[in-house]
Parts: sequence; structure tokens; C-alpha cells
Amino acid sequence: THKEHKGYYYKYRDDAQAITRILADFGIEGPDCHVINGHVPVKAVKGEKPLMAGGKLLVIDGGFSRAYQSSTGIAGYTLTFNSRGLQLVQHEPFSSKREAIENLDDIRSVTVVTEPTSHRILVADTDMGKVLREQVNNLKQLLEAYQLGLIKERESK
Repeated sequence: THKEHKGYYYKYRDDAQAITRILADFGIEGPDCHVINGHVPVKAVKGEKPLMAGGKLLVIDGGFSRAYQSSTGIAGYTLTFNSRGLQLVQHEPFSSKREAIENLDDIRSVTVVTEPTSHRILVADTDMGKVLREQVNNLKQLLEAYQLGLIKERESK
């Protein structure tokens, strides 16, 4: 219905230094940091890739909507992440639900990016891990205060 005019973000999204500066502006630095970009169809049929800026930017939409599949040639991407790293999976379109059921067909997917983290990410590495560590330290201080007699056990009624 209209032509979308792309701004400066699109001009610089394949520039690794620009993406690194954007990440730094948000206080995010290191080898495992990425900008994740959705809602932008990747025209795979024209050779476009979902990985940009030297791997610092990932486009995870890529054209899930059937309306985009004729221009993208695919059915989009899914980003999965676990403690060992991330995977970007590309999906192939299928013609219809009816045909998929009749032919016992499934969505065909292929992993296009597998990027292990520089170290396995544990609960302790997360924001919740910091909260839990602080709670453990508070409990240790409480126990120590009790053992030193600084606080007394309440008598039950």
C-alpha cells in the first residue's frame, strides 16, 4: 500500500562498529552480545542474509507472514537460545494446512547459524542469580549473628 522509507538504522545495520557502539550505549559489551532485529523480512530469494554486522546483528523475523513469503522465499527465522549458545533456524514455507496434513508434511527447518557462547551461562550469571546470591549472603549473615548471640531465638507461645 505504500513504500517504506528506511532511516539511518538501515544504513548502518551492517556496520559492525556502529552496532558495537549501539550495544555500548546500552551498557552491553563483550563477545556474546547481539542486536536482535524483528519485523524485517529477509529477502533470502535475493541473497539477503539474517546475519549482519559481522554477526553482531540478527534478523529473526524474515517473513513468517504468508504475505511476505513470495518476496522472501522462506517462512522466516526462529532464534533459540540456551546456556550454551544461540541458533538461528530458517523455515521453509508449506502450501497449506490441508496439504501438510494429507501428505504428513511438517515445517522444514534448517539451522543457519550456531554460535556458542564464550562460556556456559549459568543462573548465577543472570540478574536473578545476583538476587539469589544476595539472599544467600543475607541468610549467612543472619546465621552468623545468631551463632554469635547477637540475635536470640523467639520463644513460641
